[in-house]
Amino acid sequence: MTKGGDRGSRQLPTRERIVHATVELMAEQGIDRVRTRAVAERAGVNPALVHYHFGSMSALVLEAAEDALIRELGPSVDLLTSAPTIQEGITATLDWIEVEGQRTPGSTILAEAMVKATRDPAFRRWTRQASRRWRTAILERLRRALADGEIEATLDLEATAVLLAAALDGLLFHRLVDGTLDVKQTSAPIEAMLRPSRQAEAKGDHELSLGRGKSRNERGAR
Repeated sequence: MTKGGDRGSRQLPTRERIVHATVELMAEQGIDRVRTRAVAERAGVNPALVHYHFGSMSALVLEAAEDALIRELGPSVDLLTSAPTIQEGITATLDWIEVEGQRTPGSTILAEAMVKATRDPAFRRWTRQASRRWRTAILERLRRALADGEIEATLDLEATAVLLAAALDGLLFHRLVDGTLDVKQTSAPIEAMLRPSRQAEAKGDHELSLGRGKSRNERGAR
């Protein structure tokens, strides 16, 4: 991400420059240490404009956190939801976490926001909404996978969505603190949890065989 004072950022509308500058400072200094004057200096604007556009630093910080989540972490969600199969989506998401996750300020901000949410009601509401959107996206992808026969038919999809969301979030946070962690090694256990069981496959094959036998008997009777 470029600094707010760089030429590319200066070409953005004032409001966006302020938000982007806040995201950078939140990632560098911590959410609670960002100050109006520092944001204005990074964005290349008068400090009065910060309050003019956002009213308060609290409102600005929440909007900046939302911006970081959508603009910087959004691609990882798209990888999961748009892949041809759910396993390809999970693999692509794990690849993103390992390669890009620790590089984006959005990851650092999300991790800090989750901790801040335990003591700040405003951030608690924000992180709760963000977490619900993430789980909903995973749930919808699971439903598509179920319809396509990609996953175990007996899975509790809502519970599985909660587990997957927590697992992927946790892997992102672990990767942030341990850059040597091999995130992609978790692909196989996740796939094993989701794939149709051998018992279910055997039952399906057995029912298919019975159906074929019944069809042959009916033809013989005619």
